Amino acid sequence: MAGEAWGDMCAQTNTCALAGGAAFFAGVPEAAMMVNGPLWCYFYALRQLERPCPNVGKRFFCTQPDNQAVVFGTEDCLLETLSLLKKSMKPEVVFIENSCAVSLIGDDVAGIAAQADLSCPAVCMDSGGMRGGFWEGYREAALAYVKTLPPRVRQTVRPKTVNLLGCTVGYYQEQADIKEMERLLELVGYNVLTRPGAGSSPQELAELAQAEVNLVMHSELGLELARYLEENYGMPYITLAPPYGVQGTVQWLDAFCDAMELGKDLRKPYRDEGSYWAKHIQNATLEMRRLWGDIWFERVAVAGPSSAALTLGKALRREWADAGKVTVICHDGAFDGEAPTEADLILNGREEVQLVEKALCELGKDDLLWGSSQENYFLRREGVKNVLYQPVALPAYEEVLLGERPFAGFQGACHLAERLWNGYVQKRCAKG
Repeated sequence: MAGEAWGDMCAQTNTCALAGGAAFFAGVPEAAMMVNGPLWCYFYALRQLERPCPNVGKRFFCTQPDNQAVVFGTEDCLLETLSLLKKSMKPEVVFIENSCAVSLIGDDVAGIAAQADLSCPAVCMDSGGMRGGFWEGYREAALAYVKTLPPRVRQTVRPKTVNLLGCTVGYYQEQADIKEMERLLELVGYNVLTRPGAGSSPQELAELAQAEVNLVMHSELGLELARYLEENYGMPYITLAPPYGVQGTVQWLDAFCDAMELGKDLRKPYRDEGSYWAKHIQNATLEMRRLWGDIWFERVAVAGPSSAALTLGKALRREWADAGKVTVICHDGAFDGEAPTEADLILNGREEVQLVEKALCELGKDDLLWGSSQENYFLRREGVKNVLYQPVALPAYEEVLLGERPFAGFQGACHLAERLWNGYVQKRCAKG
C-alpha cells in the first residue's frame, strides 16, 4: 500500500515478492534458497518464514553483494555463496532470486549458476519491479519451478487423487489447514497426491500431472499454475476457497462432490460430522448466550488474503455473530470474483488506501477486527481503542500458537468459535 502506514514494503513481512518466491521454495523441503541481494532483503524474507519453518535458515543463503557489485555485477559473490552452499548441504533444487536491490544490474543469474557446477537444477527468478508483492512472487516461483523441472507427462491418471494448489507456509495457520483439508477429502474417498510449495518433495512433484484433478485453495496463489497445467498437461481444475465454519465446510464438500460427480452415499459421513460439530458448538456456547446474549458487533473488519478474508467474513456473519456492517480488506489487491452477499464492503488493500484507513477508523468501542498486525498497528497509531482484535493473517505479533490449530474445516470452526467467544466475553468482563 502507498502512504505512511502501508508504503514500506520491507516493513510488511507478507507483501514482498522476494518473500513470496522464497515461501514457495520453503515449502519444498529438499530445496535450498538464495537471495542475490543485501542482507536486509534476506532477513525480511527469513522473518516471514521462520515461524512456520523454524529450521529454514539452514537452507536459506544470501550473497551480500558489496558496493562494487553495483558496477561490475554480482557474479563473484554469487559464485562464492554457491560454493559455500555446495559445502554445507546437498539440495535437490536451488532457488536463486534477485532482490529488487540488484535487479537493475542485469546479471545472467542462470548462466552464473551454470558455472558453479551444481549437482542439482537451479531455478532462477528476478523479483525486482513485480507488482502484487508476496502473491506475485509466489506465483512466479511456482511457474518457474514447473517450467524448470517439468513433471512427468500425464499418462496413467491416478483415480481419486487431487493436487492442492495455492497453498503456502507463508499464510497464517496454513499447515494446520492443509491437514484438515486432507482429512476432509478423505471423507469422500480422495487423497492428496501433491502440495506444490507446501510440503511436497521434488520426487513427489515429478508425479504432479498424474493426479485426477487440481484443487485450487487460494486462487490468488494457485490459479495461474492451475491454468498452466491445464493448458500444457490437460489437467482439469476446480477452485474452492478454504471452508470456514460448519455450514461453510459442508457446502465446500458439497461443491467438491458436485464438481467430481460423486454419489449421495459419499456425502453422508461429512454431513453427519457437520451435524455433530454444529450441535457441539451450540451446546458449548448455550450458557454463554444465556449470560452474555448473542455476539453482536456494530462494525466488523476482516483483513487478509482475499480467498481467506472473504470466506472468513462470510462464515462470521452466517454462523458466529450478528453484525451491522462487515468490511473485507483484501491484502492481495482487487477482488474480481463473485462477492459474497455477507460482505457489505470489499476494499482493495493495496490501492484503496484512504478507504481502508477510513474503514479502520470507523471501528469503535466493542467492534471487531479480524486481521493482521498491520491493521492493529494502524488502530493503535490512530488512537482507536477498545476494538476486539484477533489475528487471522500474517504478520501476527500479538499471539503465540505453539500447536496446530486450523482455521478451516470442522476443527477450524470449533477453534474460531472458541477464540471469538472467549475474546468477546473477556471484553465484556473487562468493562465490569
